[in-house]
Amino acid sequence: MAAPHALADVRRVRSTQKMQTLKTLLRKFAKGKPARSWAGQRPDVREGQLARSIARQVGLPTSAEDPFAVEGLRRLDKDEAAYVLALAGTASLAYGPPSLRQGHVIEAKAALEDLAEDAVFLSNGQWTKRSPSWNPMTSATFDCGLIGFDHENAFIFWVEEEDCVRQLQAGS
Repeated sequence: MAAPHALADVRRVRSTQKMQTLKTLLRKFAKGKPARSWAGQRPDVREGQLARSIARQVGLPTSAEDPFAVEGLRRLDKDEAAYVLALAGTASLAYGPPSLRQGHVIEAKAALEDLAEDAVFLSNGQWTKRSPSWNPMTSATFDCGLIGFDHENAFIFWVEEEDCVRQLQAGS
């Protein structure tokens, strides 16, 4: 029988290899955006602290209010999670209604397959085309992102945006 630490090392290697599609997509989506991302082994914390622990991997939250309070994060199915990941990674939150290319959503859905079928996905709002609403995770004017985890792996991808017009008005 293999030593317990040897089994843990094997699981860690498999876990790291399994997340390559997702990690590649997170890097691609983060290019040129004010994004924070992390993907790796699921933190070893109580279930109720898991989302907060994952967010801490990238220094979140920075908002004045606790986004982990009741109704702060919304649970999503895999299709909704793919939409939010594609939105956060490719669209502007500050200028006009976000528009997505279907190819980005398909790419995000494929990357989310790196997680187990029963993975949990959380976001900070209702990201519909007509009327997005969200609970801030950051102190930025706009922020959007996705936290995901299964029994072995976890990730976060979060984007912050400022409305330049509001920034100029605030500086006057």
